[in-house]
Amino acid sequence: MNNLIIVESKNDKFFIERLIEHSNINNVNVECICEFECLDGISNLNKKLKDIKFDKYDRVGIILDADKEGINKRIEFINNALKNVCDDVNLTVINKLEKSSKLDIDFVCYIMNVDGYGELETILKSIKKSDSVFADCLESWRECLKNNGKYISDKDFDKFYINNYIRFDTCSKSEQKQASKFCSFESAMKKDIWDLDNSILDDLKEFLKSLI
Repeated sequence: MNNLIIVESKNDKFFIERLIEHSNINNVNVECICEFECLDGISNLNKKLKDIKFDKYDRVGIILDADKEGINKRIEFINNALKNVCDDVNLTVINKLEKSSKLDIDFVCYIMNVDGYGELETILKSIKKSDSVFADCLESWRECLKNNGKYISDKDFDKFYINNYIRFDTCSKSEQKQASKFCSFESAMKKDIWDLDNSILDDLKEFLKSLI
């Protein structure tokens, strides 16, 4: 059985591949919505689905970030995209396989979230397990911005937080001298700095198991 997972970005791909490895799951390919960098990966889901050769797969899973929209709106977004390739599938909840008789394939979705909202970085912030002084001190910086009438969104803050956690809290001084090699997101996924057994990941792991 060959199965496919579609994710929004390269960082999502690196994380999901790490979790697949940790969960000892085989025969699952992970592809980004965009082959190259794009400004808004989610808006390209329609094109990605049209480009898939569905006869190569038995099951296709789609992972999107909840962001501020929430889980239900993201599921609705996925359903609208699926209508471009088949008209006999309607996903209603995460982690539930739905069969397309037209394509002879099962579809399933998962929405990245913590308490219903957020994205990959929100999850990573919750499962970090190394000391995070550099990243944690950004809270004071954010409070300073607020006191001076400036604002940074939760999404941008979480991305900045994780970047600092990776670059300064979990990279040695020698690694920082070659940051692009040793302190990249891809490299960070190979380090033991994430609690991959955290209960926050339970639903995501169930999604992955549905593709076995």
